Amino acid sequence: MLFTFLKKQKNNKHQRKLIETMIVSLNISQGQKDLYLSALDVLSVEESETLYNNLVKFVEKIEMKEIAEIKKESFSSIAGMRKKEAEEKLEEMNGFSFLLHNL
Repeated sequence: MLFTFLKKQKNNKHQRKLIETMIVSLNISQGQKDLYLSALDVLSVEESETLYNNLVKFVEKIEMKEIAEIKKESFSSIAGMRKKEAEEKLEEMNGFSFLLHNL
């Protein structure tokens, strides 16, 4: 999961680079991106770390919400299957969850 990767980053330079990458990836005008990138230059190390930690928490919330939705959709589709199909689907989902957890 992306959250796990982001949480492991302790070096301030790496954190700033990741913040810049996130800003560049936003679907906003180039002028707004430039303003956000300029604002990063003004931030102190502590402010930069606080911003990074807030972004990490935001990513975590999004990922947890998506995982919950995937599980909800999967279990509702399992309800309509026969028992054997449901067991196979459950094993598949557990394998997928294991894969996501280990990324």
